Amino acid sequence: MKRRHFFKSIGAAGGLFLSSAAPVSAFSTVSSFKKAFTGMPRDEEFWKKLRKQFLIPADYAYLNTGGLGSSPFMVIKTVKKMMDEEDSHPNPGRCKKDWWKIKEKFAALLGPGVKKEDLALTGTATESINIILNGLPLKRGDEVITSTHEHVALHVPLLNKMKTEGIVIKTFEPDIIDTMGNVRQIEKLMSKHTRLIFTSHITCTTGQILPVKEIGQLAKSSGVWYALDGVQVVGHMPINLRDTGVDFYAFSGHKWLLGPKRTGILYVREDLLDTLKPTVVGAYSSDSSDMEKRQLVLHPTAQRYEYGTQNDALFYGLGEAVDFIRFIGMQTIWKHNKHLSEMFYKGLQEIPGLELLSPAGKNNRSAMISFKLNDKNKNVIRICVDLEGKRLRVRHVNEANLDGIRASFHIYNNEEEVERLLGEIKKIAAAK
Repeated sequence: MKRRHFFKSIGAAGGLFLSSAAPVSAFSTVSSFKKAFTGMPRDEEFWKKLRKQFLIPADYAYLNTGGLGSSPFMVIKTVKKMMDEEDSHPNPGRCKKDWWKIKEKFAALLGPGVKKEDLALTGTATESINIILNGLPLKRGDEVITSTHEHVALHVPLLNKMKTEGIVIKTFEPDIIDTMGNVRQIEKLMSKHTRLIFTSHITCTTGQILPVKEIGQLAKSSGVWYALDGVQVVGHMPINLRDTGVDFYAFSGHKWLLGPKRTGILYVREDLLDTLKPTVVGAYSSDSSDMEKRQLVLHPTAQRYEYGTQNDALFYGLGEAVDFIRFIGMQTIWKHNKHLSEMFYKGLQEIPGLELLSPAGKNNRSAMISFKLNDKNKNVIRICVDLEGKRLRVRHVNEANLDGIRASFHIYNNEEEVERLLGEIKKIAAAK
């Protein structure tokens, strides 16, 4: 089923029309939020109050952050404020100082050694992925290794590159039992024509955390480029980007980071800036240009991949979202998310008639858990729609023909929602 048809079905179930009223106890800025929450123990009461910073209704369990996050009120307020400001005092340029400040926030979030100059602010992770694939000097016959469990944001650009440029795509099926089995599979696929390894850091299908550091070591020792789709990582769990050995990293601001929709980030290793050629350029891409002399000097940082007028208000909101996430603390967020996902995983193990699709090893599981029903007569899309009608929003996993169900757990979720979802799944599994 096409995604738009799926959402039409859900809408018919009456579950999509959420309240647009701001929570009574919501804060309009991160600074006011910090004043109220500083010193508060990260206990059950903390998470209850944190939930009130979102527009999600109290009776609605939103369990699809892996698809799209909900922005806290302070992010929404910032975007609206900046939109109003840009319309009351239109300015076709951007404030360079603020732009670099936003990048500094991301550099700190991505771990030691990452600099603001390594980052470009893009429209989506999809755009960043296309910048990587179209900017690298890949030619006919060059091989790219990826997994069968990638999102269309990577698979479609790869297939397009295959059609237009004649690259060869090699795939491996993720090993959810033996994590190092993934490294061995990639190594077996490699040949003298391999130029790039491009996979997810965490798969969108089963929430598997791939052994990205070990894959990076293999890529480096083999002299091939290494890129990661990190959309399911940043804001979800702590990351040390440089430790992965990655050359290029793409992620979005509107999933686990809870930022405005249509925001993306691209990391490019400094010494590869001249290797990764910008394919779309314009204002902000250049350091200097002179049409009369026919001269162009690209910007010396990853800013060369930015171009043209953007909706700056979205990125001001994204900066606010990063401040929000960093105040709570990535370790704290990861501990909370992991607790809920492990509670869900263990609950699923006790329900007959299910197959767990997420990794068996706890350390290889993220806060996204996927499963499927053994009864092929049960329509998974219909089940997702029915769960939506019960105010439980999950996601149908159709990638790699898994036909499963995925639940994502983030800071606005709680134990009661896990128990509600498990209770409904138990009824579904038992029904004839």
